[in-house]
Amino acid sequence: MKNFSTIYYVFLAVLISSISIAQPAVQESPMVEYLSGRTVNLMDDPNDYTGSPYYNEEFLKGSILTNGKIIAFNQELRYNVSKEEFEIKDPSNRHSKVVKTLVRSKDIEIKIGNHTFEYVSSSKNGLRGYFITLFKGKNYSLLKKITKKYMPSQKAVNSMGKDIAAMYREKEALYLVNDEGIFTELPSSKRKKIKAFGDLNKEVKTFAKENKLNLNKEKDLIQLISHVDSL
Repeated sequence: MKNFSTIYYVFLAVLISSISIAQPAVQESPMVEYLSGRTVNLMDDPNDYTGSPYYNEEFLKGSILTNGKIIAFNQELRYNVSKEEFEIKDPSNRHSKVVKTLVRSKDIEIKIGNHTFEYVSSSKNGLRGYFITLFKGKNYSLLKKITKKYMPSQKAVNSMGKDIAAMYREKEALYLVNDEGIFTELPSSKRKKIKAFGDLNKEVKTFAKENKLNLNKEKDLIQLISHVDSL
């Protein structure tokens, strides 16, 4: 009976040890990798303007990625376009009026719905801020930049005029990016868009004509750049 007990406890110890080895190590969420030290008090916004500084006023569910891998998912996020800043709610206190912000880093991407935001900081191009990735290829990419500028209120110049309320004015720009990281802002005219492709402008013009593409529509422009990227 004594030998049986010894064998039993040895077997039990080996079994527990093997189970412990099989269990993956628990990793803490890498909060320091994507949270900045700045907070935003949602009660501080006077809201005495028209328009909005945000890409979307509501906090939406999204993911935070680095090197293509998700490091935080199912987060409540919203993008303050005017400040080039992402706000994030604390998962443990979603009703708090104080929210945190994300670190601005080219190594961190934010995905909300079908939109992916990447941070660009390039002295070579003189550009900085968040861009929306419309197409990402090996040789060419298409990015969209949204800006919102605050315009202060203006008093009427005379009794016949009206006061103009403060407002946020929105502007969009599309950028063609080559494999060297050079950003080229695409003009509004279709003809000038084609010229932006340089030596490939003849191929671009032919492809756009044969496929009846309207280069002022994002989906058609994406189709064109996808073709050019495959050449």
